[in-house]
Amino acid sequence: MTFVDQVVSPIKEDLDEVEEELTYLVTTKLQPLTDSSLYLLNSGGKRLRPALVLLSGKLFDYKLSQLKPLAIAVELVHMASLIHDDIIDNSSLRRGNLPVNYKWSNKVAVLSGDLLYTFAANSLTELEDSEYLTHLLQAALAMTRGQAYELVNSGDHGLSIDQYLTRVRQKTALLMSKSCLLGARASGGEVGTQAKLEGYGLNAGLAFQIMDDLRDLFGTKEKLGKEPGKDLKEGVLTLPIIIAINRSEKSSLLERLLDKEEPSRDEIDRGIKLIQESGAIRVALKYSEKYGRRALEYLSEMKNSPARDSLVALARYLGGESVQGEAFLQQEVM
Repeated sequence: MTFVDQVVSPIKEDLDEVEEELTYLVTTKLQPLTDSSLYLLNSGGKRLRPALVLLSGKLFDYKLSQLKPLAIAVELVHMASLIHDDIIDNSSLRRGNLPVNYKWSNKVAVLSGDLLYTFAANSLTELEDSEYLTHLLQAALAMTRGQAYELVNSGDHGLSIDQYLTRVRQKTALLMSKSCLLGARASGGEVGTQAKLEGYGLNAGLAFQIMDDLRDLFGTKEKLGKEPGKDLKEGVLTLPIIIAINRSEKSSLLERLLDKEEPSRDEIDRGIKLIQESGAIRVALKYSEKYGRRALEYLSEMKNSPARDSLVALARYLGGESVQGEAFLQQEVM
């Protein structure tokens, strides 16, 4: 059993039911863009956000019927954001497969993403509590703003770490945060406890994105489903790249690489080596560790349960620890 399997074990059967419902909805409700949406759904995502909804709900008065619409909605929003990100980045691979915009066209991809967004929002209008929709729309708005800031500021090598963290909160962490909050809210968690789960998800999301930034540079093609260094190739300023620019005596070489329209594989590999030599890995890992620890603090007063154990293990894993024999990054890289 893999680490991910162990994390979702308290909700495995229910997560499978969410998966079945997602497949049904995409197949029957998202016409005429069923093929493109189903293709993305089946492309290998781990359903982290739906799992956060269910695990957070499992800490309280758990009823799958109340949680399933929320779990489905957050995954549809996530899927939509992936499609739009691939169009903007002109990515040629998504989890080892062609992204929707390459397999069909940008026009089909845009419409697919729009349909997923609107269907996610529409599915929550049937719930009695309008706050569910409000929280989902807040996350979707933040994700759009985060992507817009990244696009507008592309080419600005002076991006600060604080500006980067603001962008990551918007693009990644807030949807994970709202996933936890929605799960707690739908299961009767008190307002203060909902806020703690929201804080857990936000910090876990920040740790996740920092580790993902590092894995993009130092992961293997087999694990990434793409060549490492995608962010460097596309000129995206991630945390290790920002740190390297600030620390390396050869930062001008790195900046020229970021500006280059089509850098070669050798140039990207040299850029990765420069980042490694700058000490940026250790510094970036300290940030992921910090946010992983903060996430754990929000769970400190929660009652012991298998779901809490899963959330604890996930925060430790996203913070850079080796948990149950698995690590986000290979230990020799770290």
